[in-house]
Amino acid sequence: MRSGLFPTPCLIPEPAHILLRGLLFLFAISTNAETLVLGLAGGWEDPHAPWSITRRIANRLEPTHPNVHFETLGNHDLKAARKLIFQTLDQDRDGKLSKAERDDAQLILYGQSLGGSATIRLCRWLKKQEVPVRLTVQIDSVGLRDGKIPSNVREAANLYQHDLGPIRGQSTIRPEDPKRTVILGNWRYTYPKDKILDTTKMPLAHRIILNPHLKMEFDPEVIAKVADLIATSLSH
Repeated sequence: MRSGLFPTPCLIPEPAHILLRGLLFLFAISTNAETLVLGLAGGWEDPHAPWSITRRIANRLEPTHPNVHFETLGNHDLKAARKLIFQTLDQDRDGKLSKAERDDAQLILYGQSLGGSATIRLCRWLKKQEVPVRLTVQIDSVGLRDGKIPSNVREAANLYQHDLGPIRGQSTIRPEDPKRTVILGNWRYTYPKDKILDTTKMPLAHRIILNPHLKMEFDPEVIAKVADLIATSLSH
């Protein structure tokens, strides 16, 4: 005889057996979806490099949120991002997303530079799939049409710099539908010459040409701000 939390099915009368299977099924589909926090790295950076801002943020949050899945990918690898999201939401593993699974989605997306604009592109795709997003955070976002936040996003935040240099982030994000999306803020950071940040992990040419844009990626204040925004969303 098997032992466990539930009685052996063969020992239960057939009507009760059917009822039990129904209750177990309802219990299985009523469990909350896994929360996924996905960061998209900028440029062609290794998204798992320990110095990458997206990986630093994930590493900062993981120890205090053991039940949350943190992942980092490249901004050019949205196919993998879509696959990861689909696998996370497909709770019953039937290869398709039901309305309940879509509605139960627990997604937080953030990205830096080209990863910031890729975050918004990913949200547009998710909108077509009728999948909500709890929070997006853009860090010195660079790209086309990354200033308008799709209406499937509940909250959105933007951090940027506009110092002298060839790359300046998106300064203002606006909701596609103000009734459905709350803009938490557009925060500007500045990097005067006397603000020294260690960017030696990057090639010398990058440090010279992309100076303020690169400094923002290595700014501990930015990392702390993004981590706090994500942690606050996770606590809701």
